[in-house]
Amino acid sequence: MSNPSVKKGFGFYATLCAAVLALAAGAYFVSIHGTFGLDSTHNGVCYDPMILVLLFGGAALAVVLVLIKRFGLASAVIAAAPGVAICVFVHKCYWYVVDVFVGIDEKHGFDPRFITFVALIAAAFLVGEIAIYARKTKSAA
Repeated sequence: MSNPSVKKGFGFYATLCAAVLALAAGAYFVSIHGTFGLDSTHNGVCYDPMILVLLFGGAALAVVLVLIKRFGLASAVIAAAPGVAICVFVHKCYWYVVDVFVGIDEKHGFDPRFITFVALIAAAFLVGEIAIYARKTKSAA
């Protein structure tokens, strides 16, 4: 039975919010198939299945850990998984970003799909980091 004198703190909800953001980032990445830019060159294709494994797997593992009341470990997982996914994504999209910055694709700039995905994955990482340092439970007494 659960202890009725213990209520959920901000960190608990931040952990769940980070998991939802990671799932949203993964679903969006699947829907656009990791392709950015107007041309179909290899520089605009940033798809890597490891990004999906990290986002979906990290979110699922964090939810399972929350269900078994391992809140600290869940917040660490949901902060680390999107963080590593960002690193893999940066490695895959290096040439796309360079093309935009150098001016090869300067007429178009960054694709809105790229900006949306980066915002989602960065939000998942940042909320996960906040969840690490926030209180998971608070005493009702």
